[in-house]
Amino acid sequence: MKRLLPLSQSSSSSVRKMKSKDSNYDPNIHRLPWYGGLLLLSLVGLCGTASYFSFFYLPPALTEADLSRHPFAFNGARAWNTLTRLDALGPKTTGSRANEVLAVEVLEREFSVINASHHPSQQVLYEKQIVSGQYGINFFGSQITSVYRRVQNLIVKLVGAEDRHALMLNCHFDSVASSPGASDDCGSCAVMLEILRVLSRAPERTRHSIVFLFNGAEETPLQASHGFITEHRWAREVRAFLNLESAGSGGKELLFQSGPQHPWLIEAYSRAVRHPFGQAIGEEIFQSGLIPSDTDFRIFRDFGHVPGLDFAHIFNGYRYHTRYDSVQYLSPAVLQRTGDNILSVVRLLANGNQLADSDNRSEGSMVFFDFLGLFFISYTAVEGMVLNTVISIAGLVVGCWSVLSIVGWRHWRSMGREVLNGFVATMVGAGAAIGLNLVTAYAIDRTAVRSMSWYSSCWLVTVLSLPLTVQARIVGVVLFWSLITIGATAYGLRSAYIIAILLTLSLFSTMLITLLKLQFFPNGYWLIIYLLVHSVSLLWTTQFYHIFTNIFIPITGRSGANDNPDLIIATVAAACTIFATSFFLPLVNLVRKPYRTIGTLLALFLVALAIATASPLGFPYTGPGTAPTDAPKVQRILVQHTVRQFFEPNSTQTVRSVDGGYLFRLWDRHNERTVRDMLGKAGGKQALVPDELPECKTEVFCGMPASAIRFSSLWSPQANLPNTPEMTQLELNGWEEHVHLNGSGSSIKLTLSLNGSFQSSLLVRPRRHVTLRGWNLTPEVPARLVAGGHKAYFILITHGLAGDPVSLILNLETDENLAAPLVDISVTSNFWEYQEHFTEDFNRFVASFPSWAHVVPSVSVVNVYSF
Repeated sequence: MKRLLPLSQSSSSSVRKMKSKDSNYDPNIHRLPWYGGLLLLSLVGLCGTASYFSFFYLPPALTEADLSRHPFAFNGARAWNTLTRLDALGPKTTGSRANEVLAVEVLEREFSVINASHHPSQQVLYEKQIVSGQYGINFFGSQITSVYRRVQNLIVKLVGAEDRHALMLNCHFDSVASSPGASDDCGSCAVMLEILRVLSRAPERTRHSIVFLFNGAEETPLQASHGFITEHRWAREVRAFLNLESAGSGGKELLFQSGPQHPWLIEAYSRAVRHPFGQAIGEEIFQSGLIPSDTDFRIFRDFGHVPGLDFAHIFNGYRYHTRYDSVQYLSPAVLQRTGDNILSVVRLLANGNQLADSDNRSEGSMVFFDFLGLFFISYTAVEGMVLNTVISIAGLVVGCWSVLSIVGWRHWRSMGREVLNGFVATMVGAGAAIGLNLVTAYAIDRTAVRSMSWYSSCWLVTVLSLPLTVQARIVGVVLFWSLITIGATAYGLRSAYIIAILLTLSLFSTMLITLLKLQFFPNGYWLIIYLLVHSVSLLWTTQFYHIFTNIFIPITGRSGANDNPDLIIATVAAACTIFATSFFLPLVNLVRKPYRTIGTLLALFLVALAIATASPLGFPYTGPGTAPTDAPKVQRILVQHTVRQFFEPNSTQTVRSVDGGYLFRLWDRHNERTVRDMLGKAGGKQALVPDELPECKTEVFCGMPASAIRFSSLWSPQANLPNTPEMTQLELNGWEEHVHLNGSGSSIKLTLSLNGSFQSSLLVRPRRHVTLRGWNLTPEVPARLVAGGHKAYFILITHGLAGDPVSLILNLETDENLAAPLVDISVTSNFWEYQEHFTEDFNRFVASFPSWAHVVPSVSVVNVYSF
């Protein structure tokens, strides 16, 4: 340990070499009492708590009593009333009566009230768009052809004084199965309705028009927004958009995507918002694919080529896409904060020059961030590159100059050696912190079988990393972070700003201490200045701890079963802890008896490890409590009661075999264990990995429902078949064959139609020596979906309102004269919110799961054809 001590505590020989020319210099002036280390830890905890409360603070909502005093302010209570009416409808899957009829009725009733009460100077237009279309998209690494039929968009236009350019606001009122979608995304729709109500009652029109898009097919995914931006005439007027989304359940709305380019949008947000909450690092994380989610922002950007801002509520991701995403766990304050911010941005853009001049202001990306919601800072990416580089170099230069000005410039070689030693110690300490965290996480998962112990007790993450970062040394910390900042900047990462701010505060404290010449005083004034300035840095750094843990911990409950989430959280926890405490932990070495502090941290680590591996607190999940504040943290279980029908070749009527079973999608690390336990209690039913089925050698993706393709799954054969309505059927309408002139091979045109109005998916697999040259869905044939050694073209089909059959034309080409069949087609039909038709056995099985499990049951029909 002696070699790793900071400069003031290095060996006596080094001290003699660097002895000051000033007689007041004392190598022991920085000594702290033995409890100084605990005080330093208390300071870290105090600042972390302050940033925590700032992170979760929401301003109180206006009430209906405030309407007369603030008629043109956003009123959270009035928006809340709208949300409760939408929430009362329950789950609103696309194609369901709740979504296509009841939700539309609620929204249209609101539109009627707004239209009846608008100011005479305003013009409010309403259109319902029923739209069909298709497009290709890469969704989380899988190439999908997305087909939608008769999905609904409800569109309101508040006509501006000029009415040539428009700002668009977007939300979606549909939800996933078994979730009311209060936060995702009915709350956003309630916010938009209140903004429309406030603006429509203003005595003067805004300069530009405002389009309010309430889309009814986002979870399918992202289909209704495509229908609007590519088909509706008002879309041609849109110059920018604000997309209101949710990746959690309540809390602050995070600005996490902007542009692309168009820096004026960030500038407008900076000028307008009352309660800023935005981080450029969120954009880079989201667009990297680390978060298993997407928004309509992508559709407007890629298909409409329109710039915008993307907002999402990120808190309490445990409730995201579950039955607990309801008004029971939200509050009007959530809507009030979002409404205040969005209304301010809308007013600024709708009355400014930006929309009319957007094409001429499209260059450049922005670095942007807020500080504890108190203020918002933004600057261009180019300015960020310069600032990052200058601050990194200045921190090193000023730090070295501050020390050498005391000990004498002739000792620069000794100074260089100490900086290098400190840098190496910091790098090794950081590596050890992350490495040992990963080893601990791996051991907990493999030996104790208690991975995800932090899922419901996230405080366990906090103490896991602290004892592993004490080797950091203050001498090399600036060099360590400077190299990372310069490297990230050179790589083009705008998120390097989060380290640059930390280095800026370090530079400020060093300059202040140096300019005041506090190093000459043996009373420790330098340490007071150092702690005061770096307390601000703690507020800055700990807020990212809260952000990252709030994002990544809930996501591990839906990120799949194959990867160990403990490794992800271990890395995040260690990195955030090092980032937050690297400028503080070296001060432990100034304590007279540092082993007491280190021993305290080690004891906390061992206690946390024991709790995680041996106590009930280490169990990952919790069910609903007795009060709304007892938020559940559930395990997700998706089970599809499935019937599989295999048809004779070239036939869509004659079935050669039928079987049934339960298909389970494995959402997290413990899903398989839970599923096998529940099947055992239900009579010892077996559970197989689909790849183990014998039909995997012949059938498209083992004859499984399409949901089993991209995710880990289990299949449990069942004797009882599900109750199903008239199923979606594939019909062969035509077969045209043209033999090649050389007699080798032929071209075949297959014309098929898919009858039925349910959510469906198709897998099209040409056989060997057969190529799909074209089809009628997209101009070019996309890449095939590849999984588990199988390859097929994947088509996702969604119906909103019932409509005509979907036509499918396949242009096939063979290399040689082949006998049929040439192509295999699997059609999966999904029936969501179908509880009234479940079999008794299936109902009992679903009800048998514990309260901490969120079960999403459905019925699926798989029809497998060959032609």
